[in-house]
Amino acid sequence: MRCNDWLRTEQELEEWVEQHEKVVLYGVKPLGIILLRYYQKKGLTDRISGLSFEMTKSEYQTLLEKTVKPIGQYTERKGVALLILGRDEQQSLRLREQAAWEEGQTACLGYPLAAQLSQRDHIDLDFLCVGFTKCGTTSLYQALRKNKKIFMPKEKEILYWKWKNQYIDAPERFQNLNFPEESMNKVKGCIEPTYFQRANFVYESFGTGTKLIFMMRNPADATYSYFKMMMRRSYEPKQREYFHKYGKYTPEMFQDYMEDYIFSRKEQRFCYDIWLKEYLQFYKKEDIMVILFEEIIKEPERILKEVQEFIGVKPKKMEELPYSNPGKQVARNYLSARINGKLHELAVKTKETASPKQKKRVLKLRLFIQKFTLVDNSEKISAVDRDKLMSFYQPSIREVERLLGRSLKGIWYH
Repeated sequence: MRCNDWLRTEQELEEWVEQHEKVVLYGVKPLGIILLRYYQKKGLTDRISGLSFEMTKSEYQTLLEKTVKPIGQYTERKGVALLILGRDEQQSLRLREQAAWEEGQTACLGYPLAAQLSQRDHIDLDFLCVGFTKCGTTSLYQALRKNKKIFMPKEKEILYWKWKNQYIDAPERFQNLNFPEESMNKVKGCIEPTYFQRANFVYESFGTGTKLIFMMRNPADATYSYFKMMMRRSYEPKQREYFHKYGKYTPEMFQDYMEDYIFSRKEQRFCYDIWLKEYLQFYKKEDIMVILFEEIIKEPERILKEVQEFIGVKPKKMEELPYSNPGKQVARNYLSARINGKLHELAVKTKETASPKQKKRVLKLRLFIQKFTLVDNSEKISAVDRDKLMSFYQPSIREVERLLGRSLKGIWYH
């Protein structure tokens, strides 16, 4: 099967919209939200007679009081067209086949056009640090804030991806919450290490005019540091099971974690090559900067100068990298792990709509309770476990070296 029409330019989309009084939107949810917004801005939301997302299993209401139904519940009717929303040609054709409408009643929206419609509604960001967790992003955030020509939100991690698709006016909310008028004449950016696995989201929201920064660290060390953070936050049931199993934090938990998350490939965040390749589908190599944690620790002045030049601002001399987020604490016991998990969920929820005063109140409450639910733990990763992880990550490291065009010998391995 094929799509009868491909809409690849805005003029083609406008002409198609004019020709069809009623339309059903079907495909990837973020793209569906983009098209809802497009129709709203045109004053044509009454033309949307149906809405379905790829994973829709039951009927419910969504934005603009539109009802979402499984695509099978929409039958072909005279005068109603189907607009397919996929992120590539293969996905679009698969969605077209699933819908099983006549070719003359369908069209596929080109993904670059969908992204373009979204990008122009968002604030233009000069740079984004999109990864990786536990690789020094908090220290970079603190350092760049010292340059008065750079503006970043007061909160390091906004988690925009968690709530963008819940509001038709999400781009305006994002800008109003984080980039006030005073930021307009400055170099604007965000530090969001959770974006490492969201290349599509970043491309759709901010476009290819934004420069990207990745911070990478020896993957074995990063894995252990991330594990300790998870044992502090304990918001996943599996992590709380470890405390239920052992009673309190023990080194054996890391053995379980490696088997459950790393060697099973459930957790691949530190297979850096996977995520870098996803971004390279949209961004040029020259618009991506990779910072090695070990190098910025050793030569902070040189690296920070290079970062500032890369994002387009006159460098401010910085001789030291701010020391942030040491992460030495873990949950005290199983009960503490459950409490910490709830506190983390509450903190994440407040990022979306809470006022600065409410956020401050939640943070104060969290810090107070954690005095009783966390204990210090300075234990380092064992040599045996580190060797296991380095062996596991070796193919990924080799691929990172190929992508970067440099050897990491002497930095990550000997």
